[in-house]
Amino acid sequence: MDEARSRKTKRRGATAALLLVTLAALGLLSAGPASAASRGFSLHNLSHADLKLESVKPVPTGLCSPNTHCVKPHYPMDFEGRPDVGSEIEPGAWEIFDLKYGFSPLGGIQYAADIVYGVVGTNAMVEYKIYVWSTVNTSECKVHGSSKYSCTARDTRLTFNDER
Repeated sequence: MDEARSRKTKRRGATAALLLVTLAALGLLSAGPASAASRGFSLHNLSHADLKLESVKPVPTGLCSPNTHCVKPHYPMDFEGRPDVGSEIEPGAWEIFDLKYGFSPLGGIQYAADIVYGVVGTNAMVEYKIYVWSTVNTSECKVHGSSKYSCTARDTRLTFNDER
């Protein structure tokens, strides 16, 4: 009789644990973006030039066919904090872009931004695209108008460099 009671207790414990895990997962999956959740993308100016923030704009989600009419949708873009357009970052300094974070059980990009800096005193520009996915953060960069400069984009770490 004690053995049967022990098996019944173990089964109830396992069922309760499974129920708790299921309820926790359902609560996580149904939760929307938290109002204070963001991912900090940091830009480090490793060059000898000042950078001026020219624009911060949404990133298009796809390309339209040249033979059809379409509207280009954009990923959501919202920040907990970021520098103002027109602000400058001196050599050696950092800027932080706190792009909002969201979770979706379907995955994919939740928030994205296209950030463009001008290199003060030149025609060169550097463009960073930053993305917040449900489970990771990604970024990319490109320098326009000069081969004197380079950039890197790794996860939430962004840099701007002189070519030496």
